[in-house]
Amino acid sequence: MDTKLSFSKSQVSKIQLTRYSYRTIAFSIITASMMLLPSKIKAQTSLTVPNLAVTGAFTGPFANSTRTYQMIIDDSQLTALAGQSLTSISLRLPTTAVVAWPAADTTFPDYQIYLSNGVEPASRQLNFAANVVGTQTQVRTGSLLVPANAVSNSGSFTFNINFTTPYTYTAGTNLVIEIRHTGSNGTTTSNDAVGTSTAGYGTLFTACWASGVSVNQGNFSYVKISSEGTLGVKTVEINGEASVYPNPVKDQLYVQSANDLAELHVYNFAGQKVYSQKSAVKNPQLNLSGLPKGNYILQMIDKNGNSSSTKFIKE
Repeated sequence: MDTKLSFSKSQVSKIQLTRYSYRTIAFSIITASMMLLPSKIKAQTSLTVPNLAVTGAFTGPFANSTRTYQMIIDDSQLTALAGQSLTSISLRLPTTAVVAWPAADTTFPDYQIYLSNGVEPASRQLNFAANVVGTQTQVRTGSLLVPANAVSNSGSFTFNINFTTPYTYTAGTNLVIEIRHTGSNGTTTSNDAVGTSTAGYGTLFTACWASGVSVNQGNFSYVKISSEGTLGVKTVEINGEASVYPNPVKDQLYVQSANDLAELHVYNFAGQKVYSQKSAVKNPQLNLSGLPKGNYILQMIDKNGNSSSTKFIKE
């Protein structure tokens, strides 16, 4: 037996309105979620070279007078970075350091970093240009501020030297990291390094440096290389309980979250990371006074590795 249902005009209107409301709400939720997702959310990978426990010292990168320092790394040490966009390097103090560095804010007026393909470490010459294969890419320029005590004496990498231009590392190529600076207004400190007689020096990694015209063989500094690759949507958890204010922001951006946040990263709409900050609290604040005006994306990573993102405007 067929059963027919009949509805009054008012009931039909209510049903249509309800269906319309559900569609509208669903569309709003989806749209809001999509707006929270940046076009390029990044997954961080970091690699320390060399992977050794030997400790020594070298002064080049943190010297308070002019230095050029070139590190050459064999491709066999860089497989984890294949196809990744390199975004920063970090150096650490020797294990013998008893205090953090620097004692006061220190500025390098001109701190440049160049990345490129390079010769095999065994073929290194005491000639910077001869060790470069192809074209060097300048990934960092301008002044470098090292805040007081930013480089810890804990044996960890606690201060990142961020690139202004990411560099895509190609698998199977050696990597040359060349640092050029004109000194600082602070004191010189050594960074953790391995000596020239260490196993692997000259085959897996090597270095040379200069303070003037003459180029010399140098110890190889432990370097943490950080990179970023595109994440899939499944790795991102949109957390509606995290919020930022004021928005637009002029100087200080305040973050409220239900979870303890471990890292905060700011990206421009070209997908470049322009600011990073470590955190250990639910409600950190970021000093963004140095950012140009524009639209940005804040990525918040909690202590469990979950990530959420939101847009904000810098005025």
